[in-house]
Amino acid sequence: MKKITINHVNEDIYYEKLDNGLKVYLYVNKNMHSNYVTFTTKYGSINNEFCLGEDGKFKKVPNGIAHFLEHKVFVQENDPQPEDYFAQSGGVCNAYTTFKNTTYLFSCCDNVYNNVSFLLDFVQNLYLTEENVESEKGIITQEINMCNDRPADLLYDTIRKNTIKNNPFKESIIGTVDEVNSITKKMLENCYNTFYHPGNMFLVVTGNFDKDEMLKVIKENQDSKEFKLFIKPKLKKYKEFDEIVVDREIVDCNTNIPKMAYNIKINTSKFDMDKRKLSIYMFIIFNLLFGDTSDFDEDMKSRGIITNTLYYNLLNIDSHFIITLTNSGDKYEELIEEIEKQLKDIKFTQSELERKKKVLISNEIFSYENIEMVNEMIIDNIIFDDKIETDVIGIIESLNIDELNDVLSKIDFSKKSIVILRK
Repeated sequence: MKKITINHVNEDIYYEKLDNGLKVYLYVNKNMHSNYVTFTTKYGSINNEFCLGEDGKFKKVPNGIAHFLEHKVFVQENDPQPEDYFAQSGGVCNAYTTFKNTTYLFSCCDNVYNNVSFLLDFVQNLYLTEENVESEKGIITQEINMCNDRPADLLYDTIRKNTIKNNPFKESIIGTVDEVNSITKKMLENCYNTFYHPGNMFLVVTGNFDKDEMLKVIKENQDSKEFKLFIKPKLKKYKEFDEIVVDREIVDCNTNIPKMAYNIKINTSKFDMDKRKLSIYMFIIFNLLFGDTSDFDEDMKSRGIITNTLYYNLLNIDSHFIITLTNSGDKYEELIEEIEKQLKDIKFTQSELERKKKVLISNEIFSYENIEMVNEMIIDNIIFDDKIETDVIGIIESLNIDELNDVLSKIDFSKKSIVILRK
């Protein structure tokens, strides 16, 4: 196994690539009493147009098919079903689909080696029939209707559609009812065979276990199975424009409290730096402007314009960052006006930057006391960078006020979209 040392925190992550292409990442913390395990395919909702081989012909599948597959992988031909197995072995299992990956997971205190083998077995065994595909459509339709009734889901779906023009990040992860109803057994099998190959997947085990025994169990499990040669799918590239699709939209819906989202679309090609470093600068900029220790936050709360701090989110759609500030309350028009005042004539000091750097470094150190956070960090690293970042603290320490102000000067705050949900 290769040892990947994380600088400044005295932590190691062990890595091995198996003969079938599966990548394995192991993080051992003997102070923990539990384990958290994830099995991930680099296949999410945005991977809906791809080609295999040399013909160059892209095949388009309906939105929502990655999420549909997540549902079907959990249904096995023979018992025990995954939920029952993990419950009987003292564990809890789940799964989720994002824009760029689908992840199957469990947590447990005991039986971790057997549980890992079972996780590998059920994810690598797809059981589909025409009947169980059709019956699943009704279940997912109910889920779509529930999402459409949830104001938070409606808000974020509207944000993406109003901000993103071409990139499939604009589409719903779960798909629409019509899209789900158009999915066939053959489509599901094709996508599963394309993206669920070990060469496109990775396993992350974090917790209290023996790393050598764990790798042995994983290798024995994978050596007992046969896989075809992995052909890496070619994914379609999309040209995204800087322009906003809809500047402002008010949506009437079933919400008790109005919700406001202020979105800024930032072309990352304007910045000559690594995206990880750029994302840290973005967090610092918007945290200094609107975070819970900012003058803005104190002023807005004292005047009754907000009761809770603005929530910050960054969506990386490859060519652009979508920065979103959200809040709930009746005084959304006043809040929008105050946000736009705050975004004018911005100046930061060295002391402000140093204060935020200390907080970020502290958070990075303490994150290794949480095995779920370490696991999610590894997933994020592999999905976006295909490697473990070994010197996040070094990156944070390298931040300087001149570079911060240079990043700030290149943000075009006019590329904005506002979404308001009201009753």
